[in-house]
Amino acid sequence: MKTSIQITKIKAVLLYIMQSFPKGVDYIKLFKILYFAQQDYLVKYGKVLVEDSFRALKHGPVPTYTYKALQIAEGKPLEGNFEEFLTGIEVRDKKVYTSAKPDMDYISGADKRCLDAAIEKYKDTDPYDLSDLSHDSAWEEAMTRIQDDPQKNFITIIDIARAGKATKEMVDYIREKQIVRNALS
Repeated sequence: MKTSIQITKIKAVLLYIMQSFPKGVDYIKLFKILYFAQQDYLVKYGKVLVEDSFRALKHGPVPTYTYKALQIAEGKPLEGNFEEFLTGIEVRDKKVYTSAKPDMDYISGADKRCLDAAIEKYKDTDPYDLSDLSHDSAWEEAMTRIQDDPQKNFITIIDIARAGKATKEMVDYIREKQIVRNALS
């Protein structure tokens, strides 16, 4: 279960990306920019940019919480209370629109650098080309696990970091943080 701070951070990051697309952004582009920013953040800082799990789907990694919220905004009858999260966000034809501004209290300088780099690098890339680019080793690992069990389509943060060419030391650091976090929860 996500905390209200985690949810607010996810929304701030999404709005930050979406402000670069005043005429709306399709799901694939939004999700891939978020994925590549998350990957860059893991490689550089050893932690996640947002606490949103990624699943391996046909068109690449998809942020689970965000995707469910947007499906609800489309009108799909899914469970969950996403009213506050979706305030100022509208979905039409798999394209996301907003006039809301991100809460910059939740976006650090490091967040901004990784987000700006991903937006700049991928904002003009065709969504299906982005989909292909996101079919990296992390996505492939999850797709392999799905062969055994369809519920194993989560992409681990270690796999995301490795796909982003994180050093062995950074992967070890991420693993250690996960072990400690799991022990404390």
